[in-house]
Amino acid sequence: PFGWIFSTFMVCCMLGTIAFSRLSDAGVSASKCLAGILALASLSCVAMAFPYSSGGNMGVVGGGDSAAITTSANTLQYIGMLVYEFCIGFYYPAMGTVKGTIVPEHQRAAIYNVFRLPLNLLVLVYLVGDFSTEVSFLANAILLLVACVLQIRIVRGVGGDSGKGGGGSGNEIGVVESKVKGHDS
Repeated sequence: PFGWIFSTFMVCCMLGTIAFSRLSDAGVSASKCLAGILALASLSCVAMAFPYSSGGNMGVVGGGDSAAITTSANTLQYIGMLVYEFCIGFYYPAMGTVKGTIVPEHQRAAIYNVFRLPLNLLVLVYLVGDFSTEVSFLANAILLLVACVLQIRIVRGVGGDSGKGGGGSGNEIGVVESKVKGHDS
């Protein structure tokens, strides 16, 4: 069964990439897509953290057989992981597009290296700490929700400064550079 599970993860990842491609072709900006996909990824992590309280036992009829509850909860966690893999497939091309637009080329390596430090610290805390599965997925959901809120702020900030009502039109570089330099657009 592990081959089937892995293959369904890869299919969901591919479907996420295809979904981004279709939305991008339809004219939806990558910045706006990221906000929605980060929110969806956060919800999938909550479903994986709390399968029993998220409706995981709704398939149980009658007396509440614990095997049926566990199977139903495992199904909900599996679906949550499939949704998460879809989000991963969507995230990488969308984030690549946004980073290529926002981060100036001549500063790209330095900026990426600065952001690796907090990521590595988070990984170290997780590896050293003895966290339960629920706490791990909940922490991931919270971090994804924070990323979603920050992405919404980026979309609104770019859209508000450009006067066109949305990001992704190629003007992110000028807006971000002017904010970094302290100029108002």
